[in-house]
Amino acid sequence: MRIGRKGAHWAVGRGLRFLLAGCMLVLCMGSLIACSSESAQQERKVYSGQATEEGNMRAQSQGHGLNGPLIQELDKSFAAKDIKLMNNMSADDGEGGISYMYLLNGSGRHIVKVHIFGDPDTRTARMKEMYGISDEQAVIENALGQTTIRSKGYVSLVYTASGGEKDIYGEKVTQVFQHVLNQLK
Repeated sequence: MRIGRKGAHWAVGRGLRFLLAGCMLVLCMGSLIACSSESAQQERKVYSGQATEEGNMRAQSQGHGLNGPLIQELDKSFAAKDIKLMNNMSADDGEGGISYMYLLNGSGRHIVKVHIFGDPDTRTARMKEMYGISDEQAVIENALGQTTIRSKGYVSLVYTASGGEKDIYGEKVTQVFQHVLNQLK
């Protein structure tokens, strides 16, 4: 039995269609398995609370969430004094708190840090560790510069001026700190 030209052409075309359909099926199955694995991993994060923790940390580091209004008020208050908060950096303290650091008008000699802790007792202990003092108001001077600390509740605001430029922003920063801390409930 001989297959004619039409029959051979038909058989090859049909074979290619089956091959193409098979490849599509394999790709779809591979995608489904990969998606299922990713979905399962995301489900585990949701049920373990890890997704919530990651989202909260991401929100805090970007100045959103519960800390957002505090950071926005700080930025607005400094802008009203013609001071720009620049080079925003943030870090998790590993105990449920977060710290933000800014350079005033881009100068490395003038640094503002915002420490937000889980509670007032943690703030007191951590400030004692970091700065050697746990008072709500303090000024620490040494040969390298001056550090001004203002705290209330679970928040500490710290301004460090170094080099020969200690007095440029001091008064304005202290006013901003008092204003922002007065906004806390």
